[in-house]
Amino acid sequence: MFQVIRFLALAALFVSVGAQDALTCDPATPGSCDGEESALVQQSLRSTAMNSEIAGLKDRLAKLEAASNSDGFFCRAAWCANKAVCCQNHAYGLCGSPGTTCCYAPESGIINLCAPGSKCNTHNGHCHSR
Repeated sequence: MFQVIRFLALAALFVSVGAQDALTCDPATPGSCDGEESALVQQSLRSTAMNSEIAGLKDRLAKLEAASNSDGFFCRAAWCANKAVCCQNHAYGLCGSPGTTCCYAPESGIINLCAPGSKCNTHNGHCHSR
């Protein structure tokens, strides 16, 4: 019971003061704090670093989304123009012009883009003229 109260008190102290100032122990100095306090300090420092990295990634995503509001969309990692056809499998995406059909090799999943007027042979994943 005492350890639960001690943990809650330490947690409250972390929230109100901050991870680096909450405890007087230095996890790098042997004997300056017990294992529980050291673990809490290290966890809080990792959390702070992760929050900073998340904020940076959110900022980068917002900039990419703002820049990508031009005419187009992502097809996996490929950037396609609006009205393009997106052909994708588990590994990659390809963009085709409007009217293109997607043709997938049955075993490998390799994508072929069939031009308008051609037909996909579903047995081998190749495009053939009609």
